[in-house]
Amino acid sequence: MKSTASTRPNRKAPAAWPTASMRPSTARRPAPPRSPAIDQLLQMHTYARPAGGAGEAAFCARYLDCIPGMAIDAYGNRLITIGAAPRVLWSSHTDTVHKTEGRPRLAYGDAWLTLNSKDPASCLGADCTAGVWLMVQMVARGIPGLYIWHAAEEVGGLGSAHIAAETPSILARIDHAIALDRRGYDSVITHQSGGRCASDAFAKTLATQLGGSYAPDDGGTFTDTAHYADLIPECTNLSVGYFGAHTAAESLDVAFLADLLERLCSLDPTSWPIARAPGEDDYGGYGRFSSSSFGHDSFTGGSYSDTAPGQTLEDLAADYPTVAAEILEDLGVTPAEFLEILDLRTSRRKRR
Repeated sequence: MKSTASTRPNRKAPAAWPTASMRPSTARRPAPPRSPAIDQLLQMHTYARPAGGAGEAAFCARYLDCIPGMAIDAYGNRLITIGAAPRVLWSSHTDTVHKTEGRPRLAYGDAWLTLNSKDPASCLGADCTAGVWLMVQMVARGIPGLYIWHAAEEVGGLGSAHIAAETPSILARIDHAIALDRRGYDSVITHQSGGRCASDAFAKTLATQLGGSYAPDDGGTFTDTAHYADLIPECTNLSVGYFGAHTAAESLDVAFLADLLERLCSLDPTSWPIARAPGEDDYGGYGRFSSSSFGHDSFTGGSYSDTAPGQTLEDLAADYPTVAAEILEDLGVTPAEFLEILDLRTSRRKRR
């Protein structure tokens, strides 16, 4: 792996995206000193991990299966319990959206991690390698919790759906489920795919303890904790400092992530409120999330996938513009970047 700052600013964006950088323009704190933990983070990103592939298997064998006490369930989820009868679930996922297997080359400098400009990989994979790393480090420090590294999140949350449907008893004592799988710097998610999964009271308390710019955010799309919203009172997702997820322009603020690790290890779960009943949504109803067949935009009592067979993406975007906008936002696309893409596409069509 080549560590260099020079390749990062000049990275060529994929043809489908504008050339503007997908990371914020604000200056960040200096890069954390190189250490075994930071080296582990960088090395973790050298594994492309399509769900169920050899890369994911090799990654799990190297970084997870070697941890004493680690268990593997029937679906390939990795689980470990730290402490006596913990009430907090920590969540991440081991697969990435890489289109092919491989060992991507990276560029690291000025606290930012990206793909090397000459590497053909489809994404960096900070979604969710950043969360996987945080949880490995928290386990090493003995931070109490039930830790689950989920399988197959990127192909519909299949690993968490398996737990919710087949082994929900492992979640019986959990009051708070926290995923480490959100872009940006400031989200404490209260809603996923339109349904409430965490109370404002819990989100505000957690945001206060985390500090920085964290605040409740009702614009979440989907991660594994959504599958537990009918089983666990408070289910959220936290920003971990990556941008441009699912694209070759994806980047990770390593300085932010290293600081977040210290903040997570200093939290006080005993002070967190429980202000939502499992399954409760904003409309006074229950059972909004499906625990067995939740897709990135599916609900119980009227799944989108059941009502729109054979529709194109253009059809679906026209029918569900709010959801389409949320997905673009979750991928790190700003209004300015969207307009730049639109201008590029328009100019190409005029040249034809």
